[in-house]
Amino acid sequence: MDQLFKSLPDIIKAAAQSQLGILALLVVSLAILAYIFFAKARVKIRVGIFVLLFAGVVGFGVAMFHASDGSAAQGGAGTPKAALSTEARALLLAAAADSSGYLMYEKFGASVDLHANGKSFLTDKGDHRAVATWEAALQELVDRGLLVAPGAGGEAYEITRKGYDAAAAESKAEKQP
Repeated sequence: MDQLFKSLPDIIKAAAQSQLGILALLVVSLAILAYIFFAKARVKIRVGIFVLLFAGVVGFGVAMFHASDGSAAQGGAGTPKAALSTEARALLLAAAADSSGYLMYEKFGASVDLHANGKSFLTDKGDHRAVATWEAALQELVDRGLLVAPGAGGEAYEITRKGYDAAAAESKAEKQP
């Protein structure tokens, strides 16, 4: 029993990674609580509690999978739910095409440069609106977990596995009529 309590945080963390794992945790925890609270109750009460708990777990499972089906229809598994902005999409595809998988965002003096795979995205560095648009696109990719900044400087961004998958999906969608 001590081993179970020691590994309980790892079990919960692993189960929380999927919807089925969460549902399994819910079922197990409710079963344990029901046993503790109603072990000495009359049979009618135990059956009633079981039916209520069972109906609750089924209802939760149906709602959870119904919500999951809605998000899958919007973006599919492993892809962002909302479409990427045009600029974010361009940055993502360039980072995916780069052999090192990097996107560079460099500030020097009053100038800014954003480039990947040999392409500079800030053609008019004096246009602050354009700079703000591309900075927002970069932040959009970071917020979605498609790019990460491995260093503390925030100048080099590396595409993630999720980013490569999203870029592949974007390229595939682009090629379809």
